Amino acid sequence: MRFSGPFLDELAELDESAEARIWEKLELVESFPGVGSSLLEPLLVRAFGRGCLKVSAVGYDVIYERSSEGDEDDRGNGEGDETVSVLGIIKQRRIR
Repeated sequence: MRFSGPFLDELAELDESAEARIWEKLELVESFPGVGSSLLEPLLVRAFGRGCLKVSAVGYDVIYERSSEGDEDDRGNGEGDETVSVLGIIKQRRIR
């Protein structure tokens, strides 16, 4: 799992309880990268791209993307490792 600078900066601004809940969600994402929702608001698509996913935690959306590395066939099957890159945290009220 990789973390962007903006994500780490935004995380440092949160209280300990919110930070702990976000880390819990990210543990789930690390185990099951496809768990997030691909239904992103247009603002998030413009900011982070169409391939991003989000998970919700304590009033925030955590935005991440999945990428595969390694040997794969044309259908995406193979021995490749999947990497999750966490891009940012957005307060849900801000985008609604």
